Amino acid sequence: MKMENARMIKLKGIITSDWHLRSQLPRCRKDENWIETQKNAIEQIYKYAKKYNCNVFIVGDIFHSHSETTVEVIQIVQNLAKKLKKLGLKLYLLAGNHDLLYHSSENIEKSAVGILLKSDNIFPISSYSEDVSAGNFDEETENKEIIFKHVLVFPDVKSLPPNVDAITAKELLSEYSNAEWIFTGDMHKNFHYEKNGRHVVNPGCLIREVSDMKDYKNGCYFVDTESEIVERLEIKDDEEFVDDSYILKEKEKTDRIEKFANKLKETKDISLDFISNVESAVKQNKLSAELVDTIEELLEV
Repeated sequence: MKMENARMIKLKGIITSDWHLRSQLPRCRKDENWIETQKNAIEQIYKYAKKYNCNVFIVGDIFHSHSETTVEVIQIVQNLAKKLKKLGLKLYLLAGNHDLLYHSSENIEKSAVGILLKSDNIFPISSYSEDVSAGNFDEETENKEIIFKHVLVFPDVKSLPPNVDAITAKELLSEYSNAEWIFTGDMHKNFHYEKNGRHVVNPGCLIREVSDMKDYKNGCYFVDTESEIVERLEIKDDEEFVDDSYILKEKEKTDRIEKFANKLKETKDISLDFISNVESAVKQNKLSAELVDTIEELLEV
């Protein structure tokens, strides 16, 4: 059911976000060529745009860092724009918190996104239509019928993590009462929330770059606001290249430290010198070689 007397603004596009492009291989990845992995993911975005004959919209965090983005990484996005242009299509984008120095849109000229916005066939989302509003995570967004906003939003109260500055999709729709469609970035897991003909669409991350998302299916959305079509599209990202072994190693290390801490409490000879206490505990207790190595590593810090 649509809002009464609402005027539907037409928007047809591939909605994507949180690419976090970078030259350095993330800690959890095992790709032999990380640049090619990123190119492959973006090639899939291009193929979807070609299939549906529509523009591409990136809702923030194109890059992982505002300052460490290389020319090679910037060119990945520029090349996508060039290929879209040959199809008569455009690339629109919005900066996110990872893209901006001090998380401020006032510094966009000092960022890689600033370079992109001066490149051929790349445009700010706000230029798409006078009926479309786009604001960064730290900006107020005008009450338009279609809004793009880089803000941490979750589908419902149950999914909100504790002690995190975030809102729900329902709250976001309440805040922007004139909006029929709100497209968001920043939350790395996808969802589509709909109520009374009003929508919040969060595409999630392009590629898995943290180990706890090993089983997550990356993707983007094809959206046609006129026909109210919202279709989830998968971005293939080989699961075997996501490594969570270091998480297990860190847990094992933490467990060893906790075990030693308990042993330290049982040590008879206690002095005011912490290092002496540790060395005394090592001598008095039969400890594994792994735990001794861990202790020595900590004492050297």
